[in-house]
Amino acid sequence: MKPAMFGPLVFLALAACAADGVDDPLLVKLPATSGTYAGRYRVPVAPELAAAADYAVDHVEWIVAGTTVTLHYDLPVGLVGGDLDVTFTGTLAPGATSLDLGGAQGVGRCTATATAITCREEFANLGALPISMDVVEQTAAVDYAGPVADRARVAVVFGSDPIGIVEIDLASPIVDDHGDD
Repeated sequence: MKPAMFGPLVFLALAACAADGVDDPLLVKLPATSGTYAGRYRVPVAPELAAAADYAVDHVEWIVAGTTVTLHYDLPVGLVGGDLDVTFTGTLAPGATSLDLGGAQGVGRCTATATAITCREEFANLGALPISMDVVEQTAAVDYAGPVADRARVAVVFGSDPIGIVEIDLASPIVDDHGDD
């Protein structure tokens, strides 16, 4: 083998490992402390709907009690058309860079980088979605700069195949200011 070809082969092998999540050098240990953060929620969709499939999430809770992690947040009203909270739990091994979560609503898998926890989730038992297409459209008219119809299409996609990704922004903690004054 020519020396010049060795570099691209090593790069391809490393890229394949990273794609599988094996020995990904960007992954870090999942946080072993609790916090509440701002986040984003994305629905995997066709590229032409990608902008419409990205939603802000005001509060995402990462609660650690011993080795048990609880992930809790509300799915975006503009996606599901009403109030729908999500709670998953899992067992965090010391030094883990990934965590499997589950609950009555489905399953998820979380990984962390230095700035975010990303959890890919597959839902079940959420009921008929969207809860209200009128609410999806009204929310889109206020919160989304693009066509309301695109947000409606994303809601229909999510309702038929409820898979999504919540990303917790570790650099954006939410401070609870309901304490004693």
